[in-house]
Amino acid sequence: MKKIGFMLLMMIVAILIILLFFGTGGKREDVFLQDYQVSEDGKSMKIKVSVSSSMGYIRGLKVKQGEDNQYITFYSTFGFNNKFGAKDEFEIELNPTCEEIYFYHENGEYKLVLRKDSDNHWIEEKEI
Repeated sequence: MKKIGFMLLMMIVAILIILLFFGTGGKREDVFLQDYQVSEDGKSMKIKVSVSSSMGYIRGLKVKQGEDNQYITFYSTFGFNNKFGAKDEFEIELNPTCEEIYFYHENGEYKLVLRKDSDNHWIEEKEI
């Protein structure tokens, strides 16, 4: 009977460890743009991003492309403050008609991060 109880306890501990390691990986709401570089042909852009919180890392992104804008959602690495698979630079394709780029912020809202000016140059939107 003690053996079954011990095995059950070990299985529960193993499941909790697995959930802790693999159980996260959701959307990041605290991503901000550090730097960006548009390709010479204007068809892609390299973005360097970071998170404002002291914990967590970015593992990937999903781009939803509209006619004249892009909405980017970033995702956490799996695990509690796990660096495995973390990235801070990404290359995104740009639709020729794209005028604005938004990052997922909070409560399902997106925040304007980059936009084209009247001379067709990308500029970063700064918070006031």
